[in-house]
Amino acid sequence: MPVTVCLPYGTRVKVQRLLSQEKRLRTERVRSECWNVSGLGRREALAVRALRRLDVAMARDREELVDSLDRLAALGVRRELQAQGWDRPWPGCPEEARGPGRWPGSRDGGFPERLSLRLPVDLASKVRDACWYTSADAIAALLDWRDRYPRVRPRRHWAPPGQEEALEIYRRLAARVTTPGEVWRAGIQRGIDLCGSPDDVRPPYLGAGG
Repeated sequence: MPVTVCLPYGTRVKVQRLLSQEKRLRTERVRSECWNVSGLGRREALAVRALRRLDVAMARDREELVDSLDRLAALGVRRELQAQGWDRPWPGCPEEARGPGRWPGSRDGGFPERLSLRLPVDLASKVRDACWYTSADAIAALLDWRDRYPRVRPRRHWAPPGQEEALEIYRRLAARVTTPGEVWRAGIQRGIDLCGSPDDVRPPYLGAGG
């Protein structure tokens, strides 16, 4: 599922450096001497190359190798769901939560960078469902708030005279809403933290069984 994540300034550089490190580790892994096919017959060489591809795939599955933005985001988002206690089955969210546009209670500001990525459909759906059902009461109250205060503009922090308190009511309700965008951001940062600083040095790959 395609996802666009709004992020704080500097996140793109951190991600790029981290992915460069992970790709270097992947290169070291596939160039390990244990995968050398020099002097082997064609069938033997094909078998070794197949095992090498399998080794890389298993390293990715074990989260030992996070060499793409999509994998970094999926790793971080899964861990964020676990940290929130949301990594469990949820009812499917209603259709109004699936369409384009902003969720009620979405906050503005502080996120000048964007990254476009793809997440597994089941993971992205779980995030959307969890956000909706943990925020459902606040979302319903915000929709009623909009009906009650149609002239108040919370994004502009503006209210007609006599309705200033409505903005504070809105802020309290919005604080109870968790949007998917918040989980995407937290997941990206958690993925960066889990994979380590780009300046960290990991032990060299020792080959199969090393």
